[in-house]
Amino acid sequence: MPTRNEITILLVEDHQGLREMITETLERLGYQVDSFESSEAVLAVWPKTSHIAILDINLPGENGLYLARKLREESPSIGVIVMTVRNQLSDKLAGYDAGGDIYLPKPVALEELDAAIQALARRIPTIQIYDLWLQCNTFKLSNRHQESLTLSSDECRLLTAFTLASENRLEYWELAETLELNLDSDTLRSNLEKRISRLRKKLDTLFPQSKTITALRNYGYQLNLSVHII
Repeated sequence: MPTRNEITILLVEDHQGLREMITETLERLGYQVDSFESSEAVLAVWPKTSHIAILDINLPGENGLYLARKLREESPSIGVIVMTVRNQLSDKLAGYDAGGDIYLPKPVALEELDAAIQALARRIPTIQIYDLWLQCNTFKLSNRHQESLTLSSDECRLLTAFTLASENRLEYWELAETLELNLDSDTLRSNLEKRISRLRKKLDTLFPQSKTITALRNYGYQLNLSVHII
């Protein structure tokens, strides 16, 4: 079972004071929390990195049931907690029908909310912790803090090739093939070094550490991050 600091939570609550209080409490417990006030705000930027969603039903614009369905379509394994003042049986049944796993009528004790999150974390088949997320159709690269940037098409191809390679390692000839470069060129190594350097700088921006990509002597390069390709 993952620890709290390995679980990313999506919180959608339109009441600012309540949203801030829940966010602060969950972060104090160790969870990583991305909070929004509406369904539209979530769907505009959500990089599909959340493990568990906590949704209010009465939201401005599209309600929480609509959002639950959309999240379930986009990320079938996500855990969904519906948290609302609407506590009639018909409301609960609608929440479960929309894709909710747990229905909590407000007001909710934060201890119970934590217990519900932990219960879902145990039930979700796998929680894979990634460093970065790559959306191939838009070349958008994101981290778990909702920070993102855009890769070039070549950078996207490189990062995808690294991610799919055994142990995230690519030999020089594999890199040349990925980028459609002349393997017999005298400038191949320097060309690859420049391209790797540009990709490394972007990776360092989203995941600051000393060695996101390392050179392997007389072999090629290795990616030292886990990337989820969407």
